[in-house]
Amino acid sequence: MTSNAIAAARIALITMLGLCSGGTALASEVSAEDGEALRNLLEVLEEQTEIATRTRLNADYVPGLVTVLHGDEMASLGVRTVWDALRMVPGVEPSTDQIGGRQTLVRGVGGSFASGNMKILLNGRAMNSALSANANPVLNMPIEQVESIEVVRGPGSAVHGEYAYAGVLNVITRKQGRAVFVRAAEYDSYAIGGYAGWGEAQGAGGSISLGGWHGAGAGVDSGRDALYGGNNAPQSVLSNAPGPVDDEMEQRSFLADISGGPLSLSFSYLEDGNGDHFGTINVLDDAEARGVDYRNRILMLNASGDWMLAPDLSTTVSLGWQYYENHFDIRLLPNGFTWLNAAFQPTVLPNGYVSEGHYEEQRLSSEVALRWEGWEDHRWLAAVAFGKILVGDSWQRNNVHPQTLEPVEPPIRLGLEEGVPWVSEDRSRRIASLTLQDEYRVNDDVTVTAGVRYDDYSDFGDNTSPRLAAVWRIDRRHVLKAQYAEAFRPPTFYETAFSSEQAPARSRTAKLEPETIRSKELAYIYKSALTDFRATAFRSDLAELIVDTGILGFVNVPGIDLAGVELEIGQRIGPKFRIDANLTLVDTEQGDSGATAAGAAERLANVILRYSPRSSRSYAMWLRHVGERAREPGDSRPALDGYETVDLTASLADWPARGTSLRVGVNNLFDRDVRYPAFLTLDVLGQPIASYPEDYPQPGRSAWVQLQVAF
Repeated sequence: MTSNAIAAARIALITMLGLCSGGTALASEVSAEDGEALRNLLEVLEEQTEIATRTRLNADYVPGLVTVLHGDEMASLGVRTVWDALRMVPGVEPSTDQIGGRQTLVRGVGGSFASGNMKILLNGRAMNSALSANANPVLNMPIEQVESIEVVRGPGSAVHGEYAYAGVLNVITRKQGRAVFVRAAEYDSYAIGGYAGWGEAQGAGGSISLGGWHGAGAGVDSGRDALYGGNNAPQSVLSNAPGPVDDEMEQRSFLADISGGPLSLSFSYLEDGNGDHFGTINVLDDAEARGVDYRNRILMLNASGDWMLAPDLSTTVSLGWQYYENHFDIRLLPNGFTWLNAAFQPTVLPNGYVSEGHYEEQRLSSEVALRWEGWEDHRWLAAVAFGKILVGDSWQRNNVHPQTLEPVEPPIRLGLEEGVPWVSEDRSRRIASLTLQDEYRVNDDVTVTAGVRYDDYSDFGDNTSPRLAAVWRIDRRHVLKAQYAEAFRPPTFYETAFSSEQAPARSRTAKLEPETIRSKELAYIYKSALTDFRATAFRSDLAELIVDTGILGFVNVPGIDLAGVELEIGQRIGPKFRIDANLTLVDTEQGDSGATAAGAAERLANVILRYSPRSSRSYAMWLRHVGERAREPGDSRPALDGYETVDLTASLADWPARGTSLRVGVNNLFDRDVRYPAFLTLDVLGQPIASYPEDYPQPGRSAWVQLQVAF
């Protein structure tokens, strides 16, 4: 729906309500409930997104399933970061790995299958690194910098290409208004930032946004680690576990953009860091060594232009440069560790096993997109894109030689030629893609979208991702959707570093193939002024999944079949109360064994109750349920128990002064035991063991307060 149509609908709605009230002034005659209904209907009209088709549509009318989260609403629920907000999306389960890396488990696929399964965009620009396919600095952004978050559940490669595998995430930052904020929470956690936007009637304007946070960590007790009580008896003495987890974390970001006429220019800087949490190889480090061990940095510069070439033909041209840097400085094994060297003789590591690594990559990208509406009832999109990824400085520095397994003092810089699997500085990837899409309006009520994207990669070949979808607007309240889509995820540079392409012979595995997914979805939507209901059924077949074997190698394994339903409802109860709830049920089955896929919950649920006695006061209670999670084949432990958490938040606008807002809250009010699953690893004799038998415990109850000042 165009902006003119929205404006016309707005006037029509206001006029109707005005006539119903006898022609008197709307503000004085329309009841509070009628006013609330008006706002809700306007929200329906204005909830628009481009993430599904790259053409602006109402979120309920786009192909597939799109969830839009608003920054202000998420802040009113006590959400701290983008990653925290994803808990609200049906079928999405935020989690972390053993070193605190952010994971987004989608529709029952988690654990070792979770890396790089979502395309992460920042203001529409791809952020996934080629090293690991992640973009943690974006997920760790403070929610106060965010205008909205758009999430596609299901494959999106037909539009977005690589990594749009199980979903697509687009973080849209604030570009209007001016405010500063500060936040404090338990465990020495602080956040600060602000944003400002400006513009002119001629379209020239810009914005800046900056923010950051630091958490000293809760230091939760780790339980026993992979080293404690192992087959090599003396190592249980050397183990630092149980002990406090090194869960220190931080993030900072700065974003700026400027536009004038058809041209725009944007710059982004994001960086985050974290301690090694439960240890890189599931061995707890000494409590004295707490600090930031892993750091990610992203710099991005983009320029774009939009032009009307004809009344029914427009084009967008974009150029981009992106720099990604990863650095780590870690201790893999504790001081005094003894192991067998290459000659099967005991070797003592007086300073433990330490490793430092560095990786840099640059990505150059360009795209030309054309949109044509000259054929009646059709809207065409055609786009051609080219990209080049180049690895820069890339190395490791170890105090143990990987071939002799003897201590090396001082630590020396080692690479592929010395037998250390790592990403070569000669590594590169060229990508060329072609996207075609047609939105065909069969009649006033039915739209069919057909699209396909072809990607050609210089290092593993090509891939074609089709999509066919239909939307039937039965009437103004009822909508039916159906979609078939395919997507893919190419091997990352880190994964291929351990494959036959680069790895030393002793750790070499078969050449990796891209992961693929085929998904079918059917959805029903009901929407009225007070009620918003959605029901979705989906079935997906995942093939050639890339997993870590645990012995310095990655392999493709048989896929997973999954099926499930997602139910969502939003209900307003009078002018003061609103309930939002969703439930996800997923059944997963591994193709080779028929076993349930490990790591992700098959049942997720959210219930949110909001109470707003007046416009300047609101209170929220958020109940979150995560079901039990299955174990890997060969893991004799029972399934990891599920958990429930309750968060409370109070928001006071214009208090203690006009333009000032105060929020206070408590997360995990009842201090429930929240744990993420720990997977099998190898002991000193190469036998599989539970890396952390008691899994990865997370911080408990936490109180917080936030102050924001608009100016």
